[in-house]
Amino acid sequence: MKKLAFILTSFSFLLTPALAYAQSVDILWQGDGYTPPFYEGRAMWSNQSRITLLAVPQGLGNDANLNYKWSRNGTVLGDFSGVGKNTLSFNDSVLSRPQSIKVEIISNNDEVVTQSSVRIAPVVPSVLVFENNPLLGFLFHREVGSTYTLKDAEVTFTSFPFFFNTRNHADPLLTYKWQTNNGEVETKNSVTYRVPDGASGESFVSVNISNSKKILQTAGKSFLVQFGQNNDQ
Repeated sequence: MKKLAFILTSFSFLLTPALAYAQSVDILWQGDGYTPPFYEGRAMWSNQSRITLLAVPQGLGNDANLNYKWSRNGTVLGDFSGVGKNTLSFNDSVLSRPQSIKVEIISNNDEVVTQSSVRIAPVVPSVLVFENNPLLGFLFHREVGSTYTLKDAEVTFTSFPFFFNTRNHADPLLTYKWQTNNGEVETKNSVTYRVPDGASGESFVSVNISNSKKILQTAGKSFLVQFGQNNDQ
């Protein structure tokens, strides 16, 4: 019996540091902004958009039974704190300042069991442009860069509002403005360009997107389109 007691005591001693180390909480977050299909990664938090944070406890039992205490820039958020309240959501203001968020796990004796904090700054939305191929559809694996070499007589480009506060790129709140050199303006999210017979050279293309309800959600992109026999490869 003494030998057995010795083994159990040693086993408990080995487990104690591991359990203490496992008592922690992580903060995961994601912005409520648009990302194109097949985008790998989380949506970043952008100007004037919403962000959601999730507290993920480790080694503390059932998440729903824990008491969470959220703070934002040093101010305790009483309405968002309490038992089972492991998420926090809020909208960025027009000022678009970095936010310091802290979450604490509180015991029944009002003591802090563990805590974690994160500092997040909203990013500026951007514009992505992809070729819309008539046979293959959107070529999401290859974003149009600073230069595009046109191999056929015609090409269709579609712009996507990266991290804008919208559910899709055809949202009526979004305003598109395509322009080639100093030519006419196209206000759709897609534009098709055709090369005149025998012509060769290059054209400067620009596109701008703005959200009519969010003054800080505006972005643009420009690139050079090369066409003609001199650009065949």
